[in-house]
Amino acid sequence: MASTIQLQRTITYASSFVRYAPLTLSADDPAFSNADWVRQFILSAPFAWRWNRTVTKIQCATGQSDYKVSLPNFGWIEKAVNVDPNSGYSSTELEVATVLAQENLPNLPAKISAELDDDSGNVTFRVFPSPDSAYIIYVTSQNAAPIFTATTNTWAPIPDYLSFLYNQGFLAKTYEYMGDPRFQSAMQLFLQMLVSTSEGLSISQKNIFLTDRLNTQREQLQLQQGKQ
Repeated sequence: MASTIQLQRTITYASSFVRYAPLTLSADDPAFSNADWVRQFILSAPFAWRWNRTVTKIQCATGQSDYKVSLPNFGWIEKAVNVDPNSGYSSTELEVATVLAQENLPNLPAKISAELDDDSGNVTFRVFPSPDSAYIIYVTSQNAAPIFTATTNTWAPIPDYLSFLYNQGFLAKTYEYMGDPRFQSAMQLFLQMLVSTSEGLSISQKNIFLTDRLNTQREQLQLQQGKQ
């Protein structure tokens, strides 16, 4: 899906709401920082998008729990499936964990984690327990958000049809930077739009996330008002 809209277009849109105040002052900040925050938030867990997926195949070896894979754009594990080629390719879904201990007693893997990142584009996945056969694991991951380096950069990988979403998020961050009282309602609208648009979440998960974030926003507002 095409992603052709440049950051400058969003900057122009948002600045019109704050009387065209400059948003590219020092090293193009606060525009870069605000845009980075918005894109990172949209692409972070728990929001999974079909246009932001990578599927990685891991060939397991008996007794080996760690597997280094080149994934320079890795963000987070969405799901993983273990396939047994020795039993008619039957498959089982693995539980995704944050961190796992090593288990030297081989068995059918039940969990997986992104255990290490060497900052050179390589991610080490760990399965638990270590495999007792040459299973094949397919890891579906969401890609990390790139960083803006120029106002001519596009919002890729976010497609153009979601421009309403990142425009609203950027506008909310602009209000926050300007100390504009419209920030609170603009951010709430952004969160509501994101949750309603997001893929991969059940209705209950959407409600829980939105309630938690809105409560956090209210607490921050009350704290700021208390300090003032």
